[in-house]
Amino acid sequence: MNKWINRTPDEINHSIDNLLSEWNISDEHNKKVYTKISGLQLRKIRIVKGWTQTRVSKKLKVSFQQIQKYERGQNSICSINEKILAEIFDVEKDYFIKPILDRDLQFTPNKRGENGYTTHTENVAR
Repeated sequence: MNKWINRTPDEINHSIDNLLSEWNISDEHNKKVYTKISGLQLRKIRIVKGWTQTRVSKKLKVSFQQIQKYERGQNSICSINEKILAEIFDVEKDYFIKPILDRDLQFTPNKRGENGYTTHTENVAR
């Protein structure tokens, strides 16, 4: 595998499209896709704005390795850091998940009723 993949916004967009095609494999996989897409969106905006990982890390008060983990999708970006990043890059907070929102993708619904309990209809009197 080419270790230099995702160096340009076009390469990143291609990777995001590939990830979006994997949506709804499972709830757990959706969480991984979500995390990876938000990280790729961070990488894309950072590259477009000309920022280094070190510069971003100093603004967030985290290590540059943490930024690397965000961008690789190894760690989720917490909501506070997401808000700070949105302010830094002058984008809406939902920018980081915009590809998911644009396709109106939702997490796989569970098979439970509104009250959280599994519903059984086979023994219900009619």
